[in-house]
This record gives sequence, structure tokens and C-alpha cells, in this order.
Amino acid sequence: MNCAAMQLQHPVDFLPNFYGDRFISRRYALSRASRFKAESKPDQKTDPMVMKEMPGYWRNHQYSTMMKDLLGLVSARDRILSFQDSNSRQECYRLAVRRPLEWIVRPTYLNHQKLDWSCHPRTKPTGFIEAVHDLPNIMSHYHKIIDWSSAGQIAAIFNKKLVIWTPNTDEMIGLRARDTTSIAFNPAGDRLAMAIFMMNRPWLDILDVGHSPLGRHGSLKLLDPLDHPISCLTWDGSGQYVVCGFGNGQISIVHVRPICSSVPERVASKYCVHQSTIIAIKFSCASKYMATADDIGHLYIWHWSDGHLAPITRWASTMCAFFDWHPWREDEIVIADSEPITIALYHVQSHRVVSYYARRERDCIATTLSFNKISGELVVCYSFTDASKPPEILVLASMDRVVDVMSNHEDVIAHLLWSPDGQQLASVGYDETLTIWNFFGNSPSNERKKRKMECEPTLVGSSSSSSSRSSSRGGGSTTGKSRIQCNRNALIRVPLGRDKSRQAY
Repeated sequence: MNCAAMQLQHPVDFLPNFYGDRFISRRYALSRASRFKAESKPDQKTDPMVMKEMPGYWRNHQYSTMMKDLLGLVSARDRILSFQDSNSRQECYRLAVRRPLEWIVRPTYLNHQKLDWSCHPRTKPTGFIEAVHDLPNIMSHYHKIIDWSSAGQIAAIFNKKLVIWTPNTDEMIGLRARDTTSIAFNPAGDRLAMAIFMMNRPWLDILDVGHSPLGRHGSLKLLDPLDHPISCLTWDGSGQYVVCGFGNGQISIVHVRPICSSVPERVASKYCVHQSTIIAIKFSCASKYMATADDIGHLYIWHWSDGHLAPITRWASTMCAFFDWHPWREDEIVIADSEPITIALYHVQSHRVVSYYARRERDCIATTLSFNKISGELVVCYSFTDASKPPEILVLASMDRVVDVMSNHEDVIAHLLWSPDGQQLASVGYDETLTIWNFFGNSPSNERKKRKMECEPTLVGSSSSSSSRSSSRGGGSTTGKSRIQCNRNALIRVPLGRDKSRQAY
């Protein structure tokens, strides 16, 4: 839990060091406390990720922090809650401590020994839904069908077309994209790699989406092996290579020429270690390592060096391993088995599992997971065997610490995408919907209003009128912090061709 902990300074270090932030009186006696600790045993039947039916029970009500933020108090000068009791006062008098005790307020997650990975979880789960979009006829049977670029564009493969749009705008591009099997934006967000399986041959096309609003196709590159489609592809961190995974398990690395260069793309190297269709390819945060997984549960970790791979280790899973690299720790990767659900944090250099979680009940399966790039929280998607229970999105700060639970989809959640700034999360399910979550609870509309109010000059002698205007705009009252109502919009079918549709979706 993320509850705040308070610690007493010396010289009274023999008193209980930690207090909770709830309104519960301290209960202890030295003999009873020691006897209780010696006789207590952990409950082995408790699963930390099995949620109760009462919504919001895991949330921490940090009264002191919330009230200080609301009242604008300074921690070093202002105090609102006192946790001193008769026992502590008597000990202070006995030791001739005449000054009041100083308290150190610190969240427990700053104690890195209690965390499984480097993480800065949110103080309180404040995420909410910004919008829900319908994605009719999206290619759900492929593995890399949607991507969110660093330039803010979202690209998705539908039945016979590729749709590229920017959230919160009216501009949308529809292109003919029949037989497209996988897509991926480059790190700069101005080029889109498209895998096409046409005439029973795998092709690679590089689409320029940065300079032309309609997109410009490059020259098609025929790849080997023949008769096998490209099931998954991604770019390396430099944007010079595209790594392609095939249906037969082969990995091909294609060196992509610059936009203005006349040199054609060339295949740098090939690797044949997987025995089945590759479903995921991801690089570590600095592109030192790369991991690949196939649909029979085999995962390989590679060392990457300028278009060349060297195998490091192999992870055998019982069923479809999902994985993601830590956002700022180069050597740490989280690997999850779908059924039975197990989540392991693996350290590449030491070749050992740092932490591990196994679900006791076989009532659900894991479908995908992803790290938040800002907080380091791990987002894990679950689907239950009971069809009446909707899928859930769990946010973890460690293997035994659930930060938040989000639910909106009606079917399996297969894809998780992060906005370029890491503030928004997009979840795509088999129910053909895309949900955009405001992960950190910062409303873009309220932020714009706040900046606008800060830029407006304040008129002398008209404080009452200006305060009333502020209240009407939602910036000077608590109503300005209310959550945005969910907007469910249908993605308009874009006509085939290279015409740009300027319609709201």
C-alpha cells in the first residue's frame, strides 16, 4: 500500500517508529507486542491480486497530504494533524525532551528494499477515461495492428484500409492497405513501416507520414522467406533498422535508407531460432537488448549491436509469454505467462529472477502488460474464465502492491499503447473499442483553462468579479477538478483511397 509512514527522530528511538495516516489510536504493550510478533504467521491463502467486490477498497485516503494540498500548507512550517499520545509525551518528559518531536513524513515506496523494481507510483490513483472509440472490423487476428507514434498519431489496420488519426483533432487519413499484416512507427514518428503479404509473398513498405499530410510510399522490398507473412515488426532506437518476425519463426533485420537517399533497403542479417510465429519484438530502453516471443511460449533475449544479434538466454513458458522492458533500467524485463498466470522480473546480466508472482486460482488469464514510462508502474490486463465478469486492468507498484484497478472493456484486452508524453494509456480489446485513459488524472481542458487564467492580467479593485469569472470557468473552485465525462464516439468509416477525411470521430 502507498500509505504514508512517519518516523520519530532520535533520541527516543525505542518508541514505535511508524504510524499510519488513518485516525486509529496507537495500541501496543511491549510484552504483548513481542508475543504477538512471535506467534503470528503469514496467511498463505491470501492472493494480493484477488480483488474484493467493494470498489475502491485498496485506495489510500491520505488525509494529511490531501488537506495540506487543499489548504496550501507548507510542511516545514504548518501542521494540521498531531499524532502524539500520552505514552510519547510521558517519555519525552522523562528524558527531559522539552521541544516537540519532529516528524519525518515519507511515502513507503521511497524505501527501495520494499519494491521489486525501480518505481515512482502515483500518490493516489486518479486516472479516468477520456474517450472511447469504436474500431469496426479492426484486424484482431494479427499481433501488431495498432501503434501510437512519438508525433502523436495513432495508426490502425482495418479490414481493407489503414487509418491514421491524431486524438483530439478532426484530421484523419485513410489509405488502401489490403493484406497489411503489421505496422510500426519509427522513433521520430515521421515514418511508418508496413508489412504486406501480397501474392503469397512478404513485402516491406516504408510510408513517409511526417512531411506529406497524405503520406508517401517508398519502394516495396521483397523479403525472404517466401510463403510466410511478417507477423510482427518494430524499429530499433536509432531508426535505421526494422526488425521483422515471420510466421515460421525467422527474424530478418532490414537496414532502412534515409528519406532523401536513393540507396535501396537491404537485409542486414537473418536468424532462425524460433520454431513458431513470432508475436512480439521489443527493445530495451537504450536498445542494448532485444527480446522476441513466439506463440508457443518461447522467449529469447538478444544482445543488439548495429543490426546484429547475439543470443543471451531463452525463457520457456507454458503458454504465450508477454513481456516488457523496464522504462529506465536497461537490464530488467518483466515476463508473464498467460495461464497459469505468473509474473517474473528477470535481471539479464545476472541471469536470475529478482521477484516472482504466481496466481493461486486458475480463474483468469493474462492477455498483455506494459510499463508506464514516467512512474514505472506495471499495467497488467486480465480476462476471466467467467464470461459474466469483464476484463480488468491492474496497475502494480510491485508484485504484491496493487495501485489501481481499471475496467471498461467487454472482451479480451489485447493491446496497450502509451501517448508520447506517457500521460495517456490506450487499451484495445476484441470488443473493437479503443479506450483512452488519462493515467495521471490531469485533464487537458482544465490545464488549458489554468494556463489561460494565469496569462490573463488581474484588474485592481475587481477581485469579486474576477473571482466569479474564475468560478464560472472552473478554475477557482473544487468543481474544476471533476472528472471528464466519458465520450463514446464511433470511428467514421474512411472511404478507400488517398483522400483525407476531415470529419470528427
